[in-house]
Formats: sequence, C-alpha cells, structure tokens
Amino acid sequence: MAWPEKDTRRVSLRNGQSFLWHLDADWESTTRVIRVKEDGTDGQILLLDPYHHAFLPTQTQVRRAIRDAFRAGWRPGTRLPPFEMVFDGERFVPGVRS
Repeated sequence: MAWPEKDTRRVSLRNGQSFLWHLDADWESTTRVIRVKEDGTDGQILLLDPYHHAFLPTQTQVRRAIRDAFRAGWRPGTRLPPFEMVFDGERFVPGVRS
C-alpha cells in the first residue's frame, strides 16, 4: 500500500530520525487513527488511536507518541505487523484501538 501524500506531515526527533505521520482530514468521523512510519523505510507501521478528549493531533504530540512507542518496543526499521498504541489521557500505551 502506497503512503498517501495528502494529509501527511513530517516530524523529526532530536537524533535526526525523520518520520512521516498521516491523519485524514476527517479523522474524527472516519479512521480515528494516526499512521506513522520512519521516512525512507518500509518497516513496521505505528498505529496511534488518539481518540481522547485530552489529545490534539499536533507535531509535538506525535513526537511524544513516537518516543512512547520506542519505549514500548516499536521497531520501525523491521517489517512486522503494525504496532498499535492508544492514548490514555497522558501518554500512548500499547493496546488495540476500539
């Protein structure tokens, strides 16, 4: 599946790693998921379920989610099934979106 260009943004970590994150314009009524992948790789996709009243989909929040995902075991450089995380009101934690 090709990565969509529309509604895709770029975010970088302090170590220089660059990621693409995609959020459909109508995310609240359709997909309810943010997809993240390391730029330039076809490795494991990160699926973030941000559906929580305390979450705003900003570059800063996505950067925090990426750090949470790394701590939880996400491996963006390896071809694996998607890694799913949900927002608990403070941070993203491993879990399956509902």
